[in-house]
Amino acid sequence: MNTAYIEKIFSLDGRKAVVTGASSGIGRAIAISLANFGAEVALLGRSVDGLRTTHETIAANGGICEDYIVDISDTDAQSRFFSTYMEKHGQMDIFIANAGINRRAELPDATLEDIHALLKTNYVGTLFGMIQASNIMKRQHSGNIVVITSINGLSPLINQAVYSSIKFGLEGAMRSMAGSMAEYGVRVNSCAPGCVHSAGNQHIFSIEEFRKSKEANIPLGKIGNPEDIGNVVATMVSDAYCFMTGSTILVDGGELLRPKQKQPQAEAVK
Repeated sequence: MNTAYIEKIFSLDGRKAVVTGASSGIGRAIAISLANFGAEVALLGRSVDGLRTTHETIAANGGICEDYIVDISDTDAQSRFFSTYMEKHGQMDIFIANAGINRRAELPDATLEDIHALLKTNYVGTLFGMIQASNIMKRQHSGNIVVITSINGLSPLINQAVYSSIKFGLEGAMRSMAGSMAEYGVRVNSCAPGCVHSAGNQHIFSIEEFRKSKEANIPLGKIGNPEDIGNVVATMVSDAYCFMTGSTILVDGGELLRPKQKQPQAEAVK
């Protein structure tokens, strides 16, 4: 194995990264992976304790990170963060738009409160962060933006209709931004996770019957872990993917594939 070559194309040494929603789940895993690849990571989130846990994990592995309490639904708070961060660091090489919330309901049952809450955080808050990061990277003529969407932004989950609709919208926004930013040397892509263990769904997957039925619909036969997403995202922003922009990396264990169909036994031809 040519380890020098691998280190060259995957290393993130010296790069400045920002991850929203880094206090738990997929955001935490992405932040840890980026730090393991060598990036210096700014951790954004709403939970002081959650950010502390992420920070301690990164530090224990020899990584560099710093914490910022930021709710991305508050665009003023986001603006203050970007200003503070750039005054301190002067550059931003990687921006991971991961933070989000979920409300479960079929579309006819969705309330106006559900719609406003999901739009404020998952769409407006996410887009605002992407726009701020893109303007910084435009001036630098370099950078990587990755928005974490979902398998449900490619094929809607009926009982998460508003959430799915917004993820579809983010996929469109990613492609629009990729087209705008390419001439400045900035790559914009998305990662669409499938079913992944997280604090928000453990109560569901603790029900054995439900978990097994879910696993049966995933060709790889298991539910993913946050680390499965974190490692993929860390490679996406490395030089190994330098010719990719406007693309979606699907990490779902094959769930979007149609289930294998049983074929009837054909009668032997006489």
